[in-house]
Amino acid sequence: MKKTVAIAAAAGALAAISVPAMALENEFHGMYKFMGYQSNFFNGASATLGKDAGSGFMAEQRARLQYTAKANADLKLVTHFELDTRFGGKNETYLGAGNDSGNLDADQLTLETKNIYLDVNCPLTGANVKVGMQPIADSYQSLFILADMTGALASKSFGPATAAVGWFRLNDDTATGVAAVGKQTTDLIILDGKYALNKDMKVGASYYNVQDDSAVTGYELMHMIGVNADLNVGPANIKPFAAFQFGDINSKDTMSGMLLGATSKTKVGPGAVNLSAVYMSGDETNGAAGGEKSFRAAVKGGGTTYFNAANMWLLVRSGQAINSSHSILGNDLTAKGLGLMGVFGGYEATMGKLFYNANIGYAQTDKGTDKGIGTELNAQVGYKVYDNLTASGAVAYAILGDKFDASKADDPYAVNLQLSYTF
Repeated sequence: MKKTVAIAAAAGALAAISVPAMALENEFHGMYKFMGYQSNFFNGASATLGKDAGSGFMAEQRARLQYTAKANADLKLVTHFELDTRFGGKNETYLGAGNDSGNLDADQLTLETKNIYLDVNCPLTGANVKVGMQPIADSYQSLFILADMTGALASKSFGPATAAVGWFRLNDDTATGVAAVGKQTTDLIILDGKYALNKDMKVGASYYNVQDDSAVTGYELMHMIGVNADLNVGPANIKPFAAFQFGDINSKDTMSGMLLGATSKTKVGPGAVNLSAVYMSGDETNGAAGGEKSFRAAVKGGGTTYFNAANMWLLVRSGQAINSSHSILGNDLTAKGLGLMGVFGGYEATMGKLFYNANIGYAQTDKGTDKGIGTELNAQVGYKVYDNLTASGAVAYAILGDKFDASKADDPYAVNLQLSYTF
């Protein structure tokens, strides 16, 4: 009898402490993608143009796992992890150094943290608040920044209007104790608003501020103001945007830069015609005394900027890329301060389980003696094997412009094979 009572009591206690966990709504999502490349300029680690360039094959894969612990409709914890692997690893030896498990016999730690943030609907203000490591994209086709970053973002709708304010710490060099807390940091402030004039017209405006005391961005203070729109005109969706930057490079030199562009998607036949254009101001002095007129990314080097609307593989890194993604410009769309002018167009469609697209693009620098970067042609054909699984092949070829005449580099090409599964 005592054993029965003890067992019953233990079961009751276990049930009691399990109630909170059982009340959670657990959501699991993820993806897997395999990418294989045959190319004469891209090896997965870098993109190098050269004369008499050899061709080689490399392969890689990425898996993403997302778990969301949802307490209720107003509170959830979002976690997102990533596992990247290069086939063969990052070196040629068994159990070599590094965190890539693609080498012989695997056995490496590859789990990376992508996102961990709390998503809360505030009961007092009605605002949605996200605190933690989260994905952030600008309102300008990610030409300024698209990255996972730590900070806080609050957003709220007011009828047809939506407003958002955020603070993010891009870098903190004070952890070593060499300076007072907060004295060697890089912070990004975001103010963003959008207003729906009607169901077919939405306009937006934003202000971004970057204060850098850690020499990460290449400038001390940046102000960026911009406007954008989302317009439905007949069968076309058009998204124009413009932004202006100003601030201080250092105590002596100032900076200013301009961004203009637009993207469009127009329904034609079984698919759509895609068009996009972008202009980034450049400066041949590239930071010399007297000022800098180049449009700048949030962080120098452009590693956290994209222009997926171009639908390129070589002139601009592909939006389909995973672990490694490189372009002729090395992912620096500002062309090291010379600026960028580009026009891109293409057509995409589906026929049953078959999908395909073909694109052409041209790019040149805004400044410089030899401005031509090149012209790219690419095409892709894919098949929907299952609802969540697709297989595709793509080929891209670029005719280099006069900017590369001195190097006598071969025109670059890439053939891509991929397998993509989502769940």
